[in-house]
Amino acid sequence: MILHTYVPQMPLSMFIESFWYMKGYHPSHSRELALPDGSVEVVINLGEEQNRLFNRENKELLLGHTIICGPHVDCFVIDTAKEATILGIHFKPGGIRMFMKEPLFELLNTHISLDTFWGARANELRDELLAARTPEVMFRVLERRLLSFASLPMERNPSVDYALKELRQSRVSKVMEHIGMSHRRFNQLFKAEIGMTPKQFHRIYRFQEAMRMIGNSDTIIWTDIALACGYYDQAHFIKDFQAFSGINPSDYRSISGRHHNHAALPS
Repeated sequence: MILHTYVPQMPLSMFIESFWYMKGYHPSHSRELALPDGSVEVVINLGEEQNRLFNRENKELLLGHTIICGPHVDCFVIDTAKEATILGIHFKPGGIRMFMKEPLFELLNTHISLDTFWGARANELRDELLAARTPEVMFRVLERRLLSFASLPMERNPSVDYALKELRQSRVSKVMEHIGMSHRRFNQLFKAEIGMTPKQFHRIYRFQEAMRMIGNSDTIIWTDIALACGYYDQAHFIKDFQAFSGINPSDYRSISGRHHNHAALPS
């Protein structure tokens, strides 16, 4: 498998975690779990095959060559049966708001064709990427195109930006004390910018932290992981993990060479 990643230049790096290019990924398994992290992903399939996904209920989602994976609080399944060449944009939480007019909660737990938001520009972008000869050239195409798509001024909402940072280490109620607006008003603002409530994002972060700890631990003590990630006890941790992933923590297996959000489906 060939994998290239690239962090775009400012100001795009305020909103985008990375661009990525993957070719020749043909694992032994035909499907894998994609787990929620609160972000948005644009996926552009550069091959003849269309993107093929399944929701938690195993309903097939055939969405064409260019798609937006909205912010999720639920898992979904990726079809990996056929080798693919794919280019992606991994946005920071809420980062895609600079490139769309709609409130982000409209994309919660959804997969939508990219041309729904960018119209003919989505296909034009894919055509230009197909004409590029190397991943490095493709990344430069993405930078130029995204700058032309962006709303001005390119800046993040300061209250939401503050909350995103603080929710990683503080409870929602404590963060809200420093925001200076009503809970209802801030929930509406946060949902429009991030796609979910502050409470949901905080839970997603704890889930992500748990996966990182599982992946980095040689010896796993579940109670220690639960308490370290801010859960009241092991039972609450297991319940939350199952809600986001559909599996037990003990069944979680990250896939070598992939982000920890990609996990093997239990047999």
